[in-house]
This record gives sequence, structure tokens and C-alpha cells, in this order.
Amino acid sequence: MSDTPAVVEDLALGAFRLVKEKLGFDLDFTAETLPILDHYLISLREEDGGVPDEKVVALVAPCAGAYFGEVLRRTLPGFRWHTPKEDYQGWRLEGERVFLSLNPIGVVLEALHGQALADWAAHLALMPEDREAVTRSLEATGPVREEDYHRLAVRHEVVEQTLSVLGALAASKGEGPVELSHEVYASVLDGKSPAVDA
Repeated sequence: MSDTPAVVEDLALGAFRLVKEKLGFDLDFTAETLPILDHYLISLREEDGGVPDEKVVALVAPCAGAYFGEVLRRTLPGFRWHTPKEDYQGWRLEGERVFLSLNPIGVVLEALHGQALADWAAHLALMPEDREAVTRSLEATGPVREEDYHRLAVRHEVVEQTLSVLGALAASKGEGPVELSHEVYASVLDGKSPAVDA
């Protein structure tokens, strides 16, 4: 995990321990383990009558979010972490070659609550000019059942498809490789540019 910030590594290993303790399953940072993590998160929600205990959420969300983010970073090309200290709402994965970001902890919070949450940047942030092509591509795959919408395995597929669309768009424009810095993301996202809900 040489490219992983230490805080992310520690939290992701926390998810490994939580899932091992509850389900007896070893997570291995592959996309194939995301349904197991989904099962774990759904079981937490169901144990509390559909509304997860906030103390449990405060423990589980950062760990599972770090794990989910690491799975994305390891299995899909060109992501890096942005992890401002003690500000989980400000965490995000950023595309290094195409403009695409999301907060993996926010994604997990939505999975735990089973609904969209404001202020957590859980949905994909894109450049406005890329939104239409990405939306068309995602809609072409067909509708997603409401109960599946917040599953991490589904989100992984959405991010993978979006990266493919963005790569094709860049190639069709004849754009060479770019290097997007944290500062580029900060300037665009602080301006609250529109995001695609995915």
C-alpha cells in the first residue's frame, strides 16, 4: 500500500477487522469483496431497525470508506487520495488524468443510511462539459433498483464506467495526458460545480 496515506491504511485495516469479526471473511482489496462489505453494512442497518446507530456509524463509516476508496484506487487506473486532517467530509479520491472525484466515506454513509446525504460529496463530481456523455452512458445500462442504488459494488461499476467514458472523451478530443493537481480540484469543487448523481 505504498501510495496509500497512513491514515487511510489504518482505517482500511479497521474495516478488515470489523468484517472478519462479524462475518468471518477476509477482505483483500479486490472489487469482488465489495458485496461482502455491502452485506456487512446492510446487516448493521437492519440490526437497528433501518436506522443505524450513530455511534456505530461514526466508527464504521471512516473504516469502510477508506477500504472502499482503496479498492477503487487499486482496481481502477489513475486515482489518488486527498485526505485533509480530521475532516472526513473533505476527503476524496481524485482522478489524476481525468476530472472525476468522490468521497468514499460519503458513499459508505449513504449505504449505511440507505439514502442520499447532503454535504458528503458521495456522488461523482465531473466537469460540466462531461456530464451529458456520462449521464447518457449510465442511463444506457438500464435502471438500478432502488435497494441496489447505494451498494458499494454498484458504485464501483459506475465509477469504472465513468472512467471509461471520460477516457474516450479525452481521446476523441485528441487531448494528450494531463496531470490534475489537488489545487485544480479545490478550485473547481469550491465553486460548487455541478456533479452527476451516480
